[in-house]
Amino acid sequence: MDSDGEVLHCDTGSGRFDHHQTDSFTCAANLVAREIFKVNEKVDDLKKKAIERMVVVINEDDHAHFLAWPEPASDRWDFGLSRALGGVVSNFKNCPEKIIEYFLVVLDGTFRIFLEKIEAEEMLETGLKFKTNWGRGIAVSSGNSEFPRLALKLGYAVVVRKRPKSSHLGIYGHWQKGVNFKKVFQKLKKKDPEASWYFHPDGCMILNNSINHPGRKPTRLSLEDVVEMVKAKS
Repeated sequence: MDSDGEVLHCDTGSGRFDHHQTDSFTCAANLVAREIFKVNEKVDDLKKKAIERMVVVINEDDHAHFLAWPEPASDRWDFGLSRALGGVVSNFKNCPEKIIEYFLVVLDGTFRIFLEKIEAEEMLETGLKFKTNWGRGIAVSSGNSEFPRLALKLGYAVVVRKRPKSSHLGIYGHWQKGVNFKKVFQKLKKKDPEASWYFHPDGCMILNNSINHPGRKPTRLSLEDVVEMVKAKS
């Protein structure tokens, strides 16, 4: 019950955040989110969208709608947040504080991904579009880490992203479209030999940046310069 003002019951206790008292297609996360938006009308629009979209997935999972997802028995789904949490609960049955600590950190990380994904969706409308030998390409000046992944998922063959603050650059290709950047890599090294370039062995990625390799020298080439080199017939 909600009689104790010092205790907030979620998904149990027959209180306001326990969805088991109704047959509506909802869950505790949805009920809590609605209450947050109700009492705090100044929630940032981007954050609100991210929370709402996260709640949609949580609600589907809570009502076993994962049974309708593509290949529901695939191992890939077991890397999802809800499945990982189940394993954590099993490992730390006697340490609920560890469960909460772990879950809040990972949930914050997921929230960050949703924020960047929504921003990336908006950038798809304004990005520099171009054609390549392998198919459609798009380029942006942004620090958004989700943009290359999202653009490739949505069918772009090539994605070019340059970070405006550091000037580091990444070129990403869709392996299913036969992308191979070997010749592009050679052109880049010739055009800007002083920059730190890395060509991935699979042929689908060229990096001039890496959080795992600080100190790399950024390219002096502009985003448009790089796009022209990727576009050039090889």
